Amino acid sequence: MSGRRDPLPIESYRKRGTQLAYRPRYAFFELADRVVRDERTLLRYDRLYVLWQAAANLRSVPGAVAEIGSYRGGSAFFIASAFVQHVGAEVPMHVFDTFEGHPADAITEHDPHHQPGQFQTTVYEDVQTLLSPFTQLRIHKGDVRLMLPGLEDSAYRLVHIDTDLYHPTTVCLDYFGPRMSRDGVIVVDDYGSKKCPGVPKAVAEFIERSDGYQVWDVGTEQLLLIKR
Repeated sequence: MSGRRDPLPIESYRKRGTQLAYRPRYAFFELADRVVRDERTLLRYDRLYVLWQAAANLRSVPGAVAEIGSYRGGSAFFIASAFVQHVGAEVPMHVFDTFEGHPADAITEHDPHHQPGQFQTTVYEDVQTLLSPFTQLRIHKGDVRLMLPGLEDSAYRLVHIDTDLYHPTTVCLDYFGPRMSRDGVIVVDDYGSKKCPGVPKAVAEFIERSDGYQVWDVGTEQLLLIKR
C-alpha cells in the first residue's frame, strides 16, 4: 500500500533486543515471514495480521474455514497454520482457486483493471504439495461460482474472500453469508483497492440485502463482516 511500510521481520526485533507490547508476537512473524519471503502470497504483513487476529478471536466459534482466491497457497497455509497455533489442532478448511487466473466470463464492467488469465502464475500441484500437511484441508480447483452449489452444507467461522472481482465476490457473499456461525468473520480483501472497484460494490449490495452483520473497515484495504 502506498506510503506504508511493512513491520520489521522477526530477526530485526531480535537483533535490537526489542520487546514491544503493541507488536505482534514472534509466532506471527515466524509464520508470516515464511509465506512473504517465499513469494507465496501477495498479502503483506498488515493484512496477514488481520487474519492472524481473526483466527485467535475465533477459537471458540464453531464451524469450518474457507478461502476463495488462494493464488500460490501462501495465505491458505498461513490461515491453516494460525488456527493450529491458536486452537491447538486443525480445523476443517476449504480452499478455492481456478489455478488458471481470472475466468473471462467472471470479469464484468465493474472490473475495469482486470484481464482474463490474470494471476495464472500458479501451479495446482505445487500448492497441493505446500498444503499437504493439513489433513483437514481440501483444495477445490475450478471456478468457485460453479463449485459452491455442490459443496456439502456446513457452518463457517472464517471466510477469506480474495477474488478481486465483482461477480465472484457477490456469489461468495451470498453463499457463505447465511452459513456463518454467530460471531463468525468474513474478511473481504481488496475492499479499499482502487484496482478492484467491483469488490466494494459487491459488499455494499450484500450489506443492503443482509441483516445481522457488523461492518469493520480496518484500514488495510480489507473489510470485516462480523455475524451477529
